[in-house]
Amino acid sequence: MTESAAAPRPGPAARLRALPTQAQDTLLVLAVAAMSVAPLLPRLPAWAGLFSLALLLWRGSLAWRSRPLPSRLLLAGLLAAAVAAVLLRYHSVAGRDPGVCLVCMLLALKLLEVRRRRDAYVVFYLGLFCVFAQFLYAQSAPAAAWMLACTLGWLTALIDANLPGRRPPLARRLGLGLRLIGLGLPVMAALFLLFPRLSGPLWSLPDDARARTGLASDMDPGAIARLALDDSVAFNVRFLGRRPPQSAMYWRGPVLGAFDGRRWSALPPYPRGRGASPPTLHGLGEPVRYTVTLQPTQRHFAFALDAPASAPALSGQPGTQLRLSHDLELRSNHALSQVTRYTLDSWLRHDGEQPEPAARLRAYTRLPAGDDPRTVALGRELARREAAGGPRAVAAAALRMFREQPFRYSLHPGTYTGPDAIDQFLFQRRVGFCEHYAQAFVVLMRAAGIPARVVTGYQGGSENPVDGLWVVRQSDAHAWAEYWVAGSGWLRADPTAMVDPSRIDRSGQTLDAAEPLLGLAMLGPRDATALRWLRNLGDAVDQSWNDWVLEYGQTRQRRLLRELGLASTDPARLGGDAALSLGLLLALGGAWLLWRGRPRRDPWQRAYALLCARLRRAGVDAPPTQAPAALARGLGPDPRLQGLRALLMELELARYAPSGADARTLRRLAWRAARVPIPRRADRAGEALRNGEALRTSRADHDAGDTMRRDSS
Repeated sequence: MTESAAAPRPGPAARLRALPTQAQDTLLVLAVAAMSVAPLLPRLPAWAGLFSLALLLWRGSLAWRSRPLPSRLLLAGLLAAAVAAVLLRYHSVAGRDPGVCLVCMLLALKLLEVRRRRDAYVVFYLGLFCVFAQFLYAQSAPAAAWMLACTLGWLTALIDANLPGRRPPLARRLGLGLRLIGLGLPVMAALFLLFPRLSGPLWSLPDDARARTGLASDMDPGAIARLALDDSVAFNVRFLGRRPPQSAMYWRGPVLGAFDGRRWSALPPYPRGRGASPPTLHGLGEPVRYTVTLQPTQRHFAFALDAPASAPALSGQPGTQLRLSHDLELRSNHALSQVTRYTLDSWLRHDGEQPEPAARLRAYTRLPAGDDPRTVALGRELARREAAGGPRAVAAAALRMFREQPFRYSLHPGTYTGPDAIDQFLFQRRVGFCEHYAQAFVVLMRAAGIPARVVTGYQGGSENPVDGLWVVRQSDAHAWAEYWVAGSGWLRADPTAMVDPSRIDRSGQTLDAAEPLLGLAMLGPRDATALRWLRNLGDAVDQSWNDWVLEYGQTRQRRLLRELGLASTDPARLGGDAALSLGLLLALGGAWLLWRGRPRRDPWQRAYALLCARLRRAGVDAPPTQAPAALARGLGPDPRLQGLRALLMELELARYAPSGADARTLRRLAWRAARVPIPRRADRAGEALRNGEALRTSRADHDAGDTMRRDSS
């Protein structure tokens, strides 16, 4: 076996170091581009994401193997295909989703034709636009941190493109990028605090262009079960007083009264002026006061503890207002597309009848004709059997059936289809999630002639031990029922609590151990303390981000400026103040850069110049151009100058030794140069030095005279 065959192949790290500088820079840009595009991949069509990743991998392969770039003709064909695909998918290139999709593919394509510096700058602009595009979808603290890392990567790549010659190590280039970001932070803070906040967003998108999350405005069996797998935060709550027990926390959302045999939806709204106003509730006990921070849902409803006393004022989305409907729903006039906040009071117990028109009550008793005959027959039987007790007795009998018969609560009950879906659930399989139990109870009550409806929302929640806030997650989604009793109004009934009471008691822990929390199931057991602590910490950081950044709107800006003594909050005045602050910061930054770039003397020269200046003040002729060793020899043998002579010899060694001196040694020498004892000008050391110099001069003159006399003779 030859020596070359026996030599081991170099590893990837060695091959990377052996690549040309341009290839290494290209791989860095590709890595940053992948970081910028990665968060957008779930928002892109699958073919667009695969197309972009394939182009990035292709460009990386060319750089790794030092192969030439593809022809412009091929790239033109790929560009035409990308634009055509976007047009076929979105029928336009304008708008958020088509624009982001096209920019991601353009970034990958442009990386395949970077031949000049101008092409590199175009790549940087496209990459920074991809970074900006993340905030069109998410504005959370983790998203902002990731975007900051991507910005640092693009700045480092931009530094590489402008560095001539040999590159410093990557860590130093990253440090320079961090310094540039640090220089921009004061300007960013000034603009964030002082730039006039508008009454509306800087841009607007149609509601159908945004992804809707959380509970829907309607319900079909299985929808909430799918939502229970989502461990993300729906909203946070800060209780401004006593906190009710978990079992009493029913966070009211959409009220659904129309049923077509498969899907539940809301009844048409009341005609204006006819029962459209919210009912007057007579609360029992003290109301619960709390503040809700709601995550964006793109829906037209918010959530409140059952039952809200009045509609609260909404902050965080200018121009959007909440109103309290007759069904005690919090409805908004615009889709809730941003993090919003509101403070309100709720009565957990109340009395007094809520007036309902007769036509409305009849609508709450309608059932699809011919569907679920066995369930309808059971409801009528309950009505006959409990006729003396009225609606309360019928409801109690239905709930007792769920509690005593072998019904099971499960996240995966399977599907119930057909016109007898509820019959299958009640009389055959008897396995379901909360929406199955809620709709079965409502159908039973309607079959008994009692108005009933489904209410969806969330139940319970859990306390975050990091910041003490109450966290309600998507996995806490729940559905329950309400039925009408004359003289008392709508009463809540939760058949799920009859089947599995622990579902209500352990709210905030999602499901039992057999159906673990999805966010932790992939990493370990559900009761893993460390993982839960990390999740709670992330929730607390997100909430602080919402409080201090996303919630900084027009109202908070005016309050802050008043506290700073700026009485006027006129937008023109604020714009002028922002421009003045920006100019001042730029001037200070320029002055600092000039000061940093001033010519600097060598540390050794500063120390030696200081010592020579002190010697001259003592009456000793010590020019800075004279070597330290020559100056030490000229001081003579005076024992009082021994420390000075030693310092001069150390300075000589530090300057001319082959290894030189480190920064610590130079600092120590400078400290000694400022403090070493030097006799003043009247002392004998100075005189001895001057006399010695005069004696040497006279001897030199005498020798020169003797030489001249010998030459003349």
